[in-house]
Amino acid sequence: MRYSQCREVERNHRACLIGRMGVFLLVWVLLMTGCTVSEIPANVRRYQATRAARYPWTVEAIDEESKAHLCAALQLGTSSPFCQSGVRVTVEDLMPVLLKRFPESKTAYREVATALQGFPVAIEESTSPEGQVTGRVYAYLLTQFEGFCVYFVVDLETNIVTRVGNTKAPGIFDGPIPTRCGPALEKKG
Repeated sequence: MRYSQCREVERNHRACLIGRMGVFLLVWVLLMTGCTVSEIPANVRRYQATRAARYPWTVEAIDEESKAHLCAALQLGTSSPFCQSGVRVTVEDLMPVLLKRFPESKTAYREVATALQGFPVAIEESTSPEGQVTGRVYAYLLTQFEGFCVYFVVDLETNIVTRVGNTKAPGIFDGPIPTRCGPALEKKG
C-alpha cells in the first residue's frame, strides 16, 4: 500500500470514529436527561399545545370582525382575503399587507394614525436619564388577540415610520413572551 493510500484510510477511520462518538454522545445525553426517543413526539405536541394556548395568534385565524375593520381601514380591494368572508387569514398574512400599505422610511406617521384611528393604540417612549424622549413607538391592537401588537417605530425629527414590527411568536429557546401588549396592558383583568 502506498503512503497516500494509507493517509486516506487513516482519514476515513478518523471520520468514522468521530461519527460514532457523536452518535454515542447524543444517545448518552438523551439517556442522562431521561428523555427517550419515543417521548420526543409527545413532548413536541405538549409544547405546541402550551404555546397555542398561551399565544393563540400563532395558530388561530383573525376573526371576521377584525378582518372587516382591517379591510376598511387599510382600503383593501375586494380581492384581498381580508375583505372576503370565510377566508382564513392569520397574523402572518397581515404583516406583508401592512408593509405594503405603510412602507418603512417612506410613510409619515400621520398617515398611519389616520388610517388606523379606530384601533386601540398605546404610545411607548424611551427616555434618557435626563428625561428627554429619545424614541417613540406606537403599539396597535389590530386583531382580537390581546397579545399580538403591531409596532410603528417613528423617527422623532421627521415623524417618519422607520420600522414596522409585531409581537413575535416565541421560539423554543425564547423566554416567555407577554400574553398582553400595548393597549391591552391598560385593560383590567
